Amino acid sequence: MPQSPNGRCLSGVISIAAVLLISAVPSWSQIPYASQAGDMMLFESAGATRVVEKVRAAAPGVMVEVFVKPGDTVRKGQVLGHTELDSTKLQLDLAEHVMRSKANVDAARGQAEAWTVTREETEAAVRRRSAERSRLDWAMAMEKMYHSNYEVQMDAEDAQRIQYEYWKSQYEKRFFRSPVDGVVSEVLVEPGKSVNFATHAFTVSNESTFSIPVTVPAEMAQAAIDKASLPIRTADGKSVSKGLVDSVIDDPRETGRKIIRLLVKAVDFPAAVRPKLSGMKFDVLLPELADSARER
Repeated sequence: MPQSPNGRCLSGVISIAAVLLISAVPSWSQIPYASQAGDMMLFESAGATRVVEKVRAAAPGVMVEVFVKPGDTVRKGQVLGHTELDSTKLQLDLAEHVMRSKANVDAARGQAEAWTVTREETEAAVRRRSAERSRLDWAMAMEKMYHSNYEVQMDAEDAQRIQYEYWKSQYEKRFFRSPVDGVVSEVLVEPGKSVNFATHAFTVSNESTFSIPVTVPAEMAQAAIDKASLPIRTADGKSVSKGLVDSVIDDPRETGRKIIRLLVKAVDFPAAVRPKLSGMKFDVLLPELADSARER
C-alpha cells in the first residue's frame, strides 16, 4: 500500500480526491453513455443554422399541381407538388407488370425439370438395355437446351427488375416532397410553368429546428446510419441533448470522410441557451468506436 513520507496510508486521501474529481465532472459524463466513454469519440460540429430547405426539381418537366401555399405547415416527406406523371407512370406500370409476370420463367423451369426426368428415365432404360444409347444422347441434349433457356429467362427476370427500379425512381423524381417538418415559406413555381433539373420550386423553413453538420471519418459514419439519434452537448459542456440523424453524405472536400447532418430542436435546450443556438458548435458523440477501430 503506498504511503506518505510520514508513513500514513494514502488510500484514504486518494479516495477523497476521486470523489471530489467525480463531483466536478460536467453532467455530460454522468449521462448513460459515461460507462462507454473510453470506447467512443467526440467530434466538433460546424456552427448550427436554422433549418431553411430549398426544394429543387429532380428532373425537368412542367408543374402540374401545387398542393401548398406560403404559411402551410408540412411534415417531412409530404408532397408539395408534382410535374407531369402520365408517361412515366405508364412506363412504371408496364415494367411492374412484366416484372411480376413469371409465366416465361415458370414455363422454362417446368420444361427443364421435365427433360431432367426424361433423361433420368432414359438412363435407366439404357442400363436395362431397353433403349438405345442414341436416345439417351438426345435426351441429354434436350435437357441441356431447356436448362440453358431457363437460365436465360432468369437473367431476363433480373433485367426486368432493374428496369422496374429505374422507372420507379424516374416516377418519384416528378414529385416535390418536403425534406423536413416545417412551414412553407416560398412557392416559386406555379402550375403550367416549366422546371429544369435543380430548379428551386419551394422553400420550407423551421424556425425552431437547427441543422448541425459534423464531419467524421467514413468508417465511423456507419454508427450514425445505424442510429436514429446521436448524443450531443454544447461546446461548454453545460447542455446535453440528442440530435436526430437526418442524412449522411460524402464530404465533397475530402475523400474518405462523410458529413453527418443532425437536427436539433430549440425546445430541447434550456431557455437561456436557445437564443444562442444559431452559430453554436456542438460536441457530437459517435458510439461503437471500439468496434470500428478493431475492424481497421
